[in-house]
Amino acid sequence: MEKPKLFSVGPVYVNEKVRNEMSRQMFSHRSNTYRELHSSLVQKLKRLMKTNNEILIFASSSSGIMEACARNLVKDHEKVLCLSCGAFGERFGEIFELNGKNVKILRKEWGKANLPDEVDKALSEDNYAVVTLIHNETSTGLMNPLKEISNVVKKHDALFVVDTVSSMGGANVDVDDYGIDVCLFGSQKCLATPPGIAIASVSENALNKAKDVKNKGFYLNFEILKKSNDKNETPVTPPIPQMFGMSKSIDLIFEEGHENVIERHKNISKFVRDRVKDIGFEIFPDENFASQTLTCVSFENFKKVYNKFDVKIMNEEMKKKGFILANGYGKIKDKTFRIGNMGNVMMDDVTEMLDNLEEVVKMFK
Repeated sequence: MEKPKLFSVGPVYVNEKVRNEMSRQMFSHRSNTYRELHSSLVQKLKRLMKTNNEILIFASSSSGIMEACARNLVKDHEKVLCLSCGAFGERFGEIFELNGKNVKILRKEWGKANLPDEVDKALSEDNYAVVTLIHNETSTGLMNPLKEISNVVKKHDALFVVDTVSSMGGANVDVDDYGIDVCLFGSQKCLATPPGIAIASVSENALNKAKDVKNKGFYLNFEILKKSNDKNETPVTPPIPQMFGMSKSIDLIFEEGHENVIERHKNISKFVRDRVKDIGFEIFPDENFASQTLTCVSFENFKKVYNKFDVKIMNEEMKKKGFILANGYGKIKDKTFRIGNMGNVMMDDVTEMLDNLEEVVKMFK
């Protein structure tokens, strides 16, 4: 990894091979050259996501696909259950509400996981057309039990929409086995590609539902996207450089071995958690559900003991040493910071960073 060494939670460090791939000359997005790129990327994504579902490419961030789900999957009289345990669970619910949908947000305390029995209870008490879940809550560093929740949702007549923004590529997500109807993510996290492109796998059930929903608009319309996808095209101009970059990133994942990449993320995340606790901090979420792609670190109790501690000064000192950490997010931004290990972060990188962090923290003791 080059300096400054990025331990952010997205965008993340981009491999030189990916950057070089993105510098290729442009061509028409209505050419056979583009169609070959589109078709090849879709096949790689199906393998990565473990799905035979339709793969739709969006010239947007992942939030665009969240909005697409609100526009395509819910009729006016239907209800949505949004599972939330952090800022992005709240955002998913807000997006549906801003699109005029009837939403219930099943909230857990930040740092606590959404649990299958609670989801089952909520689905048994009312009828919901769609259930949404944030697999890996980036704001709190918590990974929800996706497979267990998917087993519950399968028992009820609802479409299952899952945000895998900060887990796809760094954790196991078996779309077809889990019965996920829409699985969405962006390019800039575990796939370690610059932002500007987002991906969704969309099941046949979800596509059929979209046919019955009115007023879906144009840009995020599943039917329009599917029609173009059948020709290995997109209805609007696609982000071709990001497509080249994502294609190369997926190649690199499979060169290392997808399971090896997942295991690397898991091992590094545990190493980070152990080291930051040794330094004197605490892990913010319930460690039984700790993320394997980032660590959310609480300094609230540390500051009570060492009242000179200032997270802004700590981050500034780390930046001087060439290491970029992520600030806390949302309502816990003043008592946490985050360390990402997404994409191309290796054990040597985090070891060096944590050695420097330990030195910086000593100045407050």
